[in-house]
Amino acid sequence: MLTSGRKGLEASARGTTVLLAALVLASCASGEPEAKIEHLCNVADASEEEALLRGILRADDYTTDINNRTSRVVEGLERNLRDIGPAKETLSTSMCAYKPTPRAGSDRARFEFGWVPRTSKDAEPLLSGGGRFDANGAFGESNYFQTRLFVRCDMPGDLAEPSKAAWLYARASYSFNIGRTDIDQAAKDRQTALAYLMARRVTDALGCENKPLEKPPVVKPAPTP
Repeated sequence: MLTSGRKGLEASARGTTVLLAALVLASCASGEPEAKIEHLCNVADASEEEALLRGILRADDYTTDINNRTSRVVEGLERNLRDIGPAKETLSTSMCAYKPTPRAGSDRARFEFGWVPRTSKDAEPLLSGGGRFDANGAFGESNYFQTRLFVRCDMPGDLAEPSKAAWLYARASYSFNIGRTDIDQAAKDRQTALAYLMARRVTDALGCENKPLEKPPVVKPAPTP
């Protein structure tokens, strides 16, 4: 599914209005509830996410690829947590990709999520040139083209026990930075803050009972172990 930034959204608004009106009429006639397009990828105008995203993309506008709706993200993560093994991270579930406009090849900021056992080496630093960070108890590392964030997510019900032995991870990749030499610590911190805010949407959707990312993102360098 593809949506766009402010300019593209305004351009598609009229068609969306007509479509929604048709859906409402159809639902009234059939007694079915109104159809909803539910996803975690919308970036509101004048929000912190928008400011970070535009700064990271270095673009005035962008388009949005919606890889999975909210229900698919939650279902995939819950299924993977039930099946998680003792030593290796689960396959990631893709959520969104944001592309600068005008487009330049495969440039994008992409966000995906999964689980990793707390005893696994997959949660240890592995990025070339990466700097470790702490963000309100979440932790990870960030370099010029990727951020890896790990956070405790206490799941309800039958997933409570497996969630105690795993970290929820967010992986953000910034392909437009590959080959650049001007990505300083401030740029890495912006990338980390955006990954934190996108991960908050997932922890809210999952219903993490400890509300791990409720506070505003405050990114601090973590001490070297």
